[in-house]
Amino acid sequence: MRIVIIGAGWGGQGVCKALAAASLPADTSITCIDAADHLSIGATWQFELEGRAAPVSLPLADSCAAPYLKRAAASTIDYEAKTVALEGGEVVGYDRLVLACGAVSDPSSVPGLAEHAIDLSAKGFAAPVEAFFEGLGAGKKTVHVAVAKAPYKCPPLPFEVAFLVDAMARRRGVRDRVEIVVTYPVPWPFGGPKAKQAFAAAMDEKGIAYRPNTKLVSVAADGARKTTTLASTAEGAEGPADGVTSDLLLAVYPHRAPDLVAPALLNAKGSVPVDFRTSRVTKGGVADVFCVGDACAAVLPSVGSPIPKAGEFAYKAGVAVGELLAAELGGAEAPLPTARSAQCVAESGDGEGIVVGPNFDA
Repeated sequence: MRIVIIGAGWGGQGVCKALAAASLPADTSITCIDAADHLSIGATWQFELEGRAAPVSLPLADSCAAPYLKRAAASTIDYEAKTVALEGGEVVGYDRLVLACGAVSDPSSVPGLAEHAIDLSAKGFAAPVEAFFEGLGAGKKTVHVAVAKAPYKCPPLPFEVAFLVDAMARRRGVRDRVEIVVTYPVPWPFGGPKAKQAFAAAMDEKGIAYRPNTKLVSVAADGARKTTTLASTAEGAEGPADGVTSDLLLAVYPHRAPDLVAPALLNAKGSVPVDFRTSRVTKGGVADVFCVGDACAAVLPSVGSPIPKAGEFAYKAGVAVGELLAAELGGAEAPLPTARSAQCVAESGDGEGIVVGPNFDA
């Protein structure tokens, strides 16, 4: 049995962890394909703000994937022949394939976004924020934190950044000259009513304007200032929403599965629909293919929304797929997953945070 995992991120690590712990037949081969040499911990990128701490990365040579790692980039997949072509020409065959390839930022659907906005899903967004404060000058300035499309990676991130900008302005004594606006295409993106209440209260206390049901349509620039065109997504609303003119535009770009994944496997939002229990791909008529992590859409029937795109969810889904594959190889009944929960502390500024702990285990 040949098991191929594309991606050594959190989802791929979970698959490798479970397979390494299992007693597998001697003829089992496991290959984890990834061109990187480190797993960058995206949740630490914001630590660069004000030099608080260095971002953290994990050498893949020290990770769960290390025994199975093939340092290469996958370029195409032939689902009928069950092969993965690598950049450089090598072809790897599989009997079971796990797509743990993550999601990529794609600003192409929002004109002007790539040219005028800083991508919060990419490492290095701290430098433009620091530069904004260094060049603040006189007069009032606006920071616009915009989410272009949901779902996206790390749901609390845009709120964390808004809180950290608020804290930076207060420490510099310029908060009265910095307006902070957060716009969002949906009413509330994660954690349910309790999370909404906690974050809304924190934004209100800090004077951060929150505008839900507001879609980012386009971005234009007049000199150094950026003007966003917005549309209301609220039920029954018609016409455009009031735009925002800002001096710093920090945006979560739209996310989709990478080009490696065939369009036939994708839903309208660019994610791979899977069975929420088994992580088997349910679209495109492919056999023996699983998908975990940011690339997939595992919709929970009880709430009608996908499991959040976050590392702990990806890891636990990967572990469940690894356990399922191990059971299949051993001729046992595949177990259903028991863990679909996560916990993180979303920074709210000045060393404080909001604990977010969604739990879908049931």
